[in-house]
Amino acid sequence: MESVEKLELHYHLKDQSHSMDALIRNRCEAEALAAFLEIAKSLGITVSIETSAYTEGGLREIWDFIGKNNNQLTLLLAIVVLIFSRVPVAPVSDAQMDNLNKEIAKLTLEEKRLAIEKLKQELKENNVSKETLNTGAAAIQENVKIAVRRSNFYKNLVEYGKVTGVGISPVIERDIENYVDKSEFHKFVLSTNNLPVEIVEPATIEIVAPVLKEGNYQWKGIYQGELISFSMADDEFKFSVLARQVSFQHGSVIECVLKINRRFDAVGDIVITGYSVSVVLSVSDGENKNETLQGARHKAYKKFLKDQGELF
Repeated sequence: MESVEKLELHYHLKDQSHSMDALIRNRCEAEALAAFLEIAKSLGITVSIETSAYTEGGLREIWDFIGKNNNQLTLLLAIVVLIFSRVPVAPVSDAQMDNLNKEIAKLTLEEKRLAIEKLKQELKENNVSKETLNTGAAAIQENVKIAVRRSNFYKNLVEYGKVTGVGISPVIERDIENYVDKSEFHKFVLSTNNLPVEIVEPATIEIVAPVLKEGNYQWKGIYQGELISFSMADDEFKFSVLARQVSFQHGSVIECVLKINRRFDAVGDIVITGYSVSVVLSVSDGENKNETLQGARHKAYKKFLKDQGELF
């Protein structure tokens, strides 16, 4: 037998109005539903969502969440409410992101994964603690697709003057509605769709088409089985190629520091916008592998930084 839990989204409107722009409302509904389904997917919960007749009092949208397990649905609604009503902290700037220690970033990702796994485990045991609920919701909302959909939802309402606030709650808890005032909407909206540059070191690229003349032309190579175009930002290596100190043949490979520029699109999918090689570490023709001078300097500098870190 299927279980049903009801979720209410309450648009608070000016002048005790009971109507709003249909296009804005439908866009908001599409973004909210996409986010709800992505949250359910993160938790491993199979759910379908149906709309019920909405009511006035501002404008109240009611959805039926239908699934096999009532406890799962109750948890899902609790997570949805937290993610859509808990005002985020100020976004971290690109510069700060670039300066984050990689090991700390890896640890943070692992902590988020463990928080979600703990939430799933306690859900199976029908014993989800408040602490696990909060940490799990905080981890899930870092999912790019969820963050983008939530951002789109509030972005649709930021400039719409008729809505003064939004409330969201399970229908059975309507008396303790989780309310977000219009003044807080902008805090949910992502300031940029650019992601921090991903640095791969060492990256191996098989050279397909080197650039053998001056200018900002794109090289072509095979990286992880795919043909890519990339800019060569290692000026020393470019000079050695132009001076014919380095030659290429079928199967020539470079090891390098590869920078991957990324952004997310309107639905939260990550899109690669460009590749750049900042340092060529070595060149190989399949038989011989030759380290470059700049590659040797780069490795020496990294060792220096590591040794300095171990001293303190």
